[in-house]
Amino acid sequence: MSSATSSRGFTLIELMITISIMAIGMALAYPSFNGVIRSNRIATSTNNVIAALNLARTEAIRSNRGAGVCPSSTGTSCNGSDWNVGYLAYTDLDGSGDWTAGDTALRYIEANNQLGLTAAAGAGESGTGTISQVAFDRSGRVTQAVDLSLKLTGCKTGQDYQRRIVIRRSGQARMAKETCQ
Repeated sequence: MSSATSSRGFTLIELMITISIMAIGMALAYPSFNGVIRSNRIATSTNNVIAALNLARTEAIRSNRGAGVCPSSTGTSCNGSDWNVGYLAYTDLDGSGDWTAGDTALRYIEANNQLGLTAAAGAGESGTGTISQVAFDRSGRVTQAVDLSLKLTGCKTGQDYQRRIVIRRSGQARMAKETCQ
């Protein structure tokens, strides 16, 4: 008795055709997928900034001492005014209005090197200078005498990925989409 074995599978030509069709499909989808990635990147970063501000404000009210958000490259202390290194939400335990050695770090968010983050006093396009922190008093109000503005930019040619977060003196943060310049 001889047994005839039949093998089911793909031939090399069928496999090559399938791979070629998949490669063409991915090449067509890649540019639009990049737009989705950039859009999600700025949305995530905007949400992170607003979450850090809300966390600090809530903690200031809860602890009845104050809190803030400041630039930080390490996540253990505030340093400088370059918001592109990352930022830290903290509780102001001694009520000094600034980060000091005894204060508690609540959350550290690393910088996204694909985006730029700047902070200025004043809510408009021409702020009055960079700020080194957003501080909240025990009632959740901003301690600075003017509205504050944080701007996230991820501008590429033909794509408008810019967001402005305005923090009113009351401590509430609002986000607005803007056109890249």
